[in-house]
Amino acid sequence: EVGTPRLLVHATTTRPRLAWEVAVTGGTERNPEALRVFVDARDATVIDTYDQVRYGLGNSFYNGDPVTIQTTGSGGSYVMRDPTRPGLACGGQNGAPYTKQADTWGNGLGTNLETACVDVLFAAQKEWDMLRTWLGRDGLDGAGHSFPARVGLNTVNAYWNGSYAAFGHNQSNTRQLTSLDLVGHEYGHAVYQYSGSSDGGAPEALSLDESSADIFGAATEHYVDHAPPLDPPNYLIGEDLGLGSEAVHNMYNPALQGQPNCYTPLSTSPGPQNHWFYLLAEGTNPQDGPPSPVCGTPSRLTGIGVRKATEIFYSGLQYKTAPWTYAKARVATLRAARALYPKSCVEYNAARAAWSAISVPAQRNEPGCS
Repeated sequence: EVGTPRLLVHATTTRPRLAWEVAVTGGTERNPEALRVFVDARDATVIDTYDQVRYGLGNSFYNGDPVTIQTTGSGGSYVMRDPTRPGLACGGQNGAPYTKQADTWGNGLGTNLETACVDVLFAAQKEWDMLRTWLGRDGLDGAGHSFPARVGLNTVNAYWNGSYAAFGHNQSNTRQLTSLDLVGHEYGHAVYQYSGSSDGGAPEALSLDESSADIFGAATEHYVDHAPPLDPPNYLIGEDLGLGSEAVHNMYNPALQGQPNCYTPLSTSPGPQNHWFYLLAEGTNPQDGPPSPVCGTPSRLTGIGVRKATEIFYSGLQYKTAPWTYAKARVATLRAARALYPKSCVEYNAARAAWSAISVPAQRNEPGCS
């Protein structure tokens, strides 16, 4: 992409010259570029160019040591602000991003807040990449923007408040709540907020919002695909936070965390849609994952893979209207499956079977496939 040229005097060489400054962004997924190119205004030759992308080194607690994160700055002044994902920055509870003279961040300890921001930026940048690569979405808001994060929340909690994400610590205060899937979860709320229209805030909408965040967190974890001894991709949310239980949410069998596996009207738990997503992605007895129970029929389901499941879920989310309900979500994802895979009914049938398996009944206005 090429920005709007700006006329100026380029004065860093021996002879100042009238020039156009042009912002050129591109590169590759793994190596993005945000170039500033200076073109002579008289003969159109390139006078100078530099890349605004800076790769800082971060000492991470959850994602390996070290990791590469994108930061802003040069010449002894660096900021934890992403230059290619507008709005993404990380700092303390006062809202100001962390700054320092060296582009190396954190010490790798779970109690260190700068380290927490390393993990937040790493996860948020990977979630952005997943949204673009898997789903064709431009940023968390769908319009090329992300949002800031604040670490050091003095409580056992993390949340999205509509404009930024905040992250606290575990009960023993030995680590921050900034694992890959939990950061993906909190920013997943932003993707949900900026998809479709308002959900209306009714009980079922609360359930679907929380589950949507889990799905985006799990999708981010699968996109990154860490190998052991780091946390490999799975369908548990927050299992490595040291919160005293296996996980915050379990997607293959929500009942193990005290949440319902299956739909009942006006439910506020993320369990049912989480369970639907797992059955769609992996089925009831996957070769490389835990078995998953069903509440209705059919009793045996075959998954279509996490990427296709994410595509169908995300595309269905774009139909979101108030009040957002499980019935509407079923119809929306079946419409999405038909649109995404017009020459196949495999994906449609898998999505429909997964809804039936968690007791969301067929709807009169849902599409068919033959």
